[in-house]
Amino acid sequence: MTKTYRTIFEIPNNPLPKDFIAMVPTNFDNGGTLIHNARNQIRVFDVNGQKINIKKYCIPPIVNRLLYSIGWRTPKAITACKNAQKILEKGFQTPQPYGYIIERNNKILTFSYFISEQLQGVQPVGYGEHSEELIDALAKFTAELHKKGLLHIDYTPNNILFTQNDGNYAFSLVDINRFRFYNRPIPMHAILTNLMKPFPEEKELIFFVKSYAKQSGLNPNIYKKVLRRRHVRNAYDSFKRALKKIPGAYLFLNKPLKK
Repeated sequence: MTKTYRTIFEIPNNPLPKDFIAMVPTNFDNGGTLIHNARNQIRVFDVNGQKINIKKYCIPPIVNRLLYSIGWRTPKAITACKNAQKILEKGFQTPQPYGYIIERNNKILTFSYFISEQLQGVQPVGYGEHSEELIDALAKFTAELHKKGLLHIDYTPNNILFTQNDGNYAFSLVDINRFRFYNRPIPMHAILTNLMKPFPEEKELIFFVKSYAKQSGLNPNIYKKVLRRRHVRNAYDSFKRALKKIPGAYLFLNKPLKK
C-alpha cells in the first residue's frame, strides 16, 4: 500500500492565510494562472490581493530521485527556500520566500513545491537585443555578487529580472535552487563559467565580460577564455541532446518522470 508523506515548512510570520501552504498540493493543478509549463510548472495565485508564486518541481529522473530520497541530495524546493533567505540576508533581491512542501510515497521523493511572492513590475533580461546601459549595469551587479561570494549557477537571461527607473537598474534573481555561497574568493574557473551565461549573442557577451573585468580589476582579455568555455559547453549540450534520443535515456538524464 502506497502512503504519501508530506513535509511542510512555513517561514514564520508570513502573510499567507492559515492552511494556504498546507493545501497547495490539493489546489495547485486546478487553481491560479499557469505561467510556466516545462520541466517544472509555475502558477500564480491571487491571495487577498497579493500575488503568490508557487513552483511545482517534477518527479526527477530515477537516479536523482534515489539520491534525493536517501538524503544524498537536498530537494530543490528546500534549497530554493534556504537560498532565498541567504540572498536577502546578503543584501540582494529575490522574491520573498514563504515556505515549501516535500511529498514522498513510501519515503521515495515525488513532487515538491516552493512558495514565494510574485514580483510585480519586473521583466527578465531575456534573449532579445540589449542596450549597452543594461549590459553595463548587469556587469556591475554581477561583479558585486561575486565580490560578496554569491554565485548563481543558472545565471541565464530569464533568471535575471530587472527594473529601470531614470537610468538606474535594479536586479532580482529567480530559479535559485542551484546557488553557491563562498566565504572566500570565488575560484576563477567558476567565475569564467558563470560569465558565459547571461548573454547568448557573442558581441553582447564580449561587452559584458569586458565591463565585468573593469569593475573587478581583471584583464579585459578574459573574454577570450569565456568564449572558449562557451564553445565547449555548446558542444557538450549538442552531445547531450543526442543522448536523450536514445530509448530509455530519460531515466538517467534530466527529463522528468512526471510533471
